[in-house]
Amino acid sequence: MRKKVNHILNIIMGCFIGLFIGSGLYKYWHFLKYPGLYAMQSAPWYTSILINGLFTLLLLTVCMIIKVILIEKVPLMKKIALILGIIFSFLTFTGGGYVIIYHGQVNAGYAVMPGLWAIICFSYYRSVKHD
Repeated sequence: MRKKVNHILNIIMGCFIGLFIGSGLYKYWHFLKYPGLYAMQSAPWYTSILINGLFTLLLLTVCMIIKVILIEKVPLMKKIALILGIIFSFLTFTGGGYVIIYHGQVNAGYAVMPGLWAIICFSYYRSVKHD
C-alpha cells in the first residue's frame, strides 16, 4: 500500500512541476507576443509566474512531507529532522524569492536563517545512525 501511495505522490509531484513549467512558458510567450497588455498592469508581467511557483513549491513540500511520514524503518527523530529540513528549505526559497522581488532592499536574513536551519536539520538527519 505504501509503495502505491509513494508512486501516486511521485506522479502528482511530476504533474505539478510540469504544470508550472508549461504555464510559465506560456505566460512568457504571451508576454512576448502581446507586451502592450502587460504594460497596462501595475505589477510586472512575471508576477503570476512567481505566485504559481510559490504555490507549486508549497504543494511539493506537502507531498514530500507525506512521503517522509510513509518511510517505514526510520526512527521518529530522524523523520522529524527530515520534515523540518524540508519545511526550512521551503522557507529558504520563499525568503529568497521575497528578497529578489524587492531587488535586495529587504533583509537577506529572510532566506539565510531558514537556510541555516535546513542545513542543521539535514546534517542531523544524515549523522544519526538507525538500526
